[in-house]
Amino acid sequence: MQDPRMAPSEGDLNPKTRKKKSSANKGPMFPNVKNEMSPIFQQPERSNSDSLPDSSTSGNEYRALRHKYLLLEEESFTLDKELKEVEDEVKVLEDEKHTLLDQLVVLEGLIDPSEMQSQGA
Repeated sequence: MQDPRMAPSEGDLNPKTRKKKSSANKGPMFPNVKNEMSPIFQQPERSNSDSLPDSSTSGNEYRALRHKYLLLEEESFTLDKELKEVEDEVKVLEDEKHTLLDQLVVLEGLIDPSEMQSQGA
């Protein structure tokens, strides 16, 4: 049914003026162009269950990442502690080296032992 407010279409006004197309001329409009074009941006339809992440999977991923993070935090703490110990050891060795160098200088007679004591004070 047509809406009476709408104007009748051209085909309805002159039904005799319409011509039938001959069946011999049917064929592709552009015979040399291959019909290889497909919609590039068309995405496959997804169901609602595919579009939302599975809460149990994301929960497991969260727990795994949290566990990994905590392990890395613990390792970082341990490495910081070891680094502090090594830095302290380096300081002790440097102090010992300076003491040995001072003794060496005195033993070789380059500096009088009394001068060493006055420099240290």
